[in-house]
Amino acid sequence: MMTSPSPPRPLSRCNALELSTVTKRGKKHGLVAYGMDRLPDEILIVILSCLNLKEAVRTSIISRRWRYLWRFTSCSLEFLNQWDGNPGTWVEPTVFLSWVDQVVKLHQGPSLDKFIVHCQGITDESPNRICDWIRFAMEKEVKVFDLDISCHDFPDLNKFLSISREVKPSVDRIGLTSLTSLSLVDVNVKDEMIEYLLSSCRHLEHLCIKFDNYMKKLNVLSSSLKSLSIFYCTKLKSLTISAANLLSFVYGEASMSPVLKLQLQNVPLLSELQLKGPHCGSFLFEPSEHSKYSHQLQRLVLNVPMLDVVSAPRHDHSLFGLPQLQCLKQLDLILHARAGESFLFFVLLTTACPFLSSLGVMMFYDSLASKEAIATGLRRYNRAKADLTAHGHPCLKVIKLINFAGYRSDFRFALALLQIAKSLEKIIIKPGPGFLGAERIATVRERAKQLEANLPQGAELLIVSDLQIGSDLRTYHKELNC
Repeated sequence: MMTSPSPPRPLSRCNALELSTVTKRGKKHGLVAYGMDRLPDEILIVILSCLNLKEAVRTSIISRRWRYLWRFTSCSLEFLNQWDGNPGTWVEPTVFLSWVDQVVKLHQGPSLDKFIVHCQGITDESPNRICDWIRFAMEKEVKVFDLDISCHDFPDLNKFLSISREVKPSVDRIGLTSLTSLSLVDVNVKDEMIEYLLSSCRHLEHLCIKFDNYMKKLNVLSSSLKSLSIFYCTKLKSLTISAANLLSFVYGEASMSPVLKLQLQNVPLLSELQLKGPHCGSFLFEPSEHSKYSHQLQRLVLNVPMLDVVSAPRHDHSLFGLPQLQCLKQLDLILHARAGESFLFFVLLTTACPFLSSLGVMMFYDSLASKEAIATGLRRYNRAKADLTAHGHPCLKVIKLINFAGYRSDFRFALALLQIAKSLEKIIIKPGPGFLGAERIATVRERAKQLEANLPQGAELLIVSDLQIGSDLRTYHKELNC
């Protein structure tokens, strides 16, 4: 009895990749094996849209029919030219951007989900380039628009509206109305332009602006925005946020930036906050200024500069209080300090978080504290011992200490945490950076043994050398670019 031939295998992304690497000799066999030669162009374009740009372009060698299909893909155009230490992966910026411009002109698909251009290195400032890309994004109704390219300015509002009318002269709603995500890095943009985009892009959920030199007073008013990231806007003096659906806010501030007036007026759903720079001091030492939203946070990352770490031991929390963090579950601290400086304040900070379950601390020692500061820290720690015991923490399960160097300050810090973490399950210690000498490493291990002797019942202590356990904190540290 004859059996019918088995159907072709389902086409996965891996199967599709074979199309881009098939040899001339095997073209016909590969296409027949998957039944590709019988599919209409519309289906082939959907398949190619599952590939990245380079993979899709490579399929143009399969046959004459395939030569131009990649131009109609609809998922994404991603151009990444970032230095990773390998000269073979980096292209001279002017050459790279010319290639981007050429691909943009060749693309013929009716729509595009993502348009992403990342180019490291000094580039030529072409006033028309960004405008051409914006025009392209409007025509293709791009949803994700992501530019990381230096020496370029985003057009002002009048120019932007002019481009919009050229693209859609008969439509009432003009601009990048399909946007769900906008990221501008090293692209200067004015306040009024961002405010217009927030009001006109009704589906915009994610906004990131980094290294901007134009914005001075920004009002973020949006009913759709879910995440907002503002990094190193050197002239920004005022930031007001009213976003009823905002879940995450990240603010990175350079030490030389002007004093920022930050107002979070209507953020009832805000659950994640990341702060870097001088504004951390306001959050820690002026809790009443942030009480409208601090009580609802579930995740908090503070990248605290040395000045605020040094000031912390002198802060009278009994007078000014601690931040209200009743719902906080995860706290990550990146502390820049002088070796020997007291961290006692940050132990007390955990007592303001009754439901805290995970604490991560990454330490950076920039210098050695004075003998007076070390002695003062020790006296305060000894005075606070009894109080810490009374502060038993019921929910803290995991503690991670990254760059632990075994100084008296971080040892007392870890010991104090063990005193209050009555339900602790695990404390993970990663010794400091590779420049630590053999003597200091021996001190770290000796300190760890002393900590192990003070573990709550049922808890374990792990000493690790890899970076895995610090991945979250390292990501924050990289993002906030300390």
